[in-house]
Amino acid sequence: MPVTDEDAAIQAIAALDTLSAEQKQALDAINTILQDDEPFADIHELFRHYNVLYFRKLLLPRVELLWSPRLTLCAGICELSKDPTTGKYTRIRLKMSTPLLQYRPRSDTINTLLHEAIHAYFFVTTSWRHSRGDDGTGHGAGFQILADAISDHGNYDITIYHTFHDEVDSYRTHVWQCDGVCKDRSPYFGLVKRSMNRAPGKSDSWWARHQQECGGTYAKISEPEKTKKQREALSKKERAGMQKNKLDGWVKASAEGRASGKPVETGKEGETSLKSGGRQNTETVVESNAASQKRSRAASGDDDVLFVGKKVLVECPICSMRLAESNINEHLDVVHLS
Repeated sequence: MPVTDEDAAIQAIAALDTLSAEQKQALDAINTILQDDEPFADIHELFRHYNVLYFRKLLLPRVELLWSPRLTLCAGICELSKDPTTGKYTRIRLKMSTPLLQYRPRSDTINTLLHEAIHAYFFVTTSWRHSRGDDGTGHGAGFQILADAISDHGNYDITIYHTFHDEVDSYRTHVWQCDGVCKDRSPYFGLVKRSMNRAPGKSDSWWARHQQECGGTYAKISEPEKTKKQREALSKKERAGMQKNKLDGWVKASAEGRASGKPVETGKEGETSLKSGGRQNTETVVESNAASQKRSRAASGDDDVLFVGKKVLVECPICSMRLAESNINEHLDVVHLS
């Protein structure tokens, strides 16, 4: 009869009744690590000691432990996969999220490590049956029994689900909006937010139902700023499209600024804002052409006076050059659109 999660949990808990000399040594090493004031923990060293203390020395070398910079939806994950040589489910990989845990208290990292180590223990003892346990998520009775026992023994707080919702949401920077009826329905209002640039489509389990009940089309409405490396990899056509968007934004804001009589400041990334106080976006410039000299002489009656006045300077949205507002159109036409 195959071993169940509950069977494996009871066996691990029984080993805690009377600790062996090796378990006591592992416990002392763990306490030494956790008593220091370091904000970070060496998860590989802790994992080695936890393997002896709580998991009957079954995890090493079967389980690969690593930090993952791409894991942004959960604090940790334990994967069981097939060995390509044998075709059996024997490969176990435990991943810890760098983005979600790097700024959290050390206790969150340790509790997450133990949570995933429990999954790894069940994968070792019950194989693929663990992920199809009595609750369908691997957090059934066996998991809860062992998690509670370890938490009580070491004063940990091993929970079923993490509460890092703000951190998770901060990485969901690719956003799509549906134009169908679901945009007016809670709780999602037609929005799909993801940490990776993968548009909603047939690969999503909910896609067929959405097509039947809504039938709307998703359009991307938000995405993170491209890195320097990503910008350099763009084609000329893609770069031209980005410049056009920046130019459109500048023209709109410039028109609003002229209508309100306020100068327009253009940032390096094409963002525009109207300034209504403080240091104005003006600098002293010298007009040395004949027309300006003629106007100044006529006004002052002095042939030797060179007119000096103030002009609003703006920044080109494409090359970031600063020049007089009256010359920006000529600059764009000659330098960038020719």
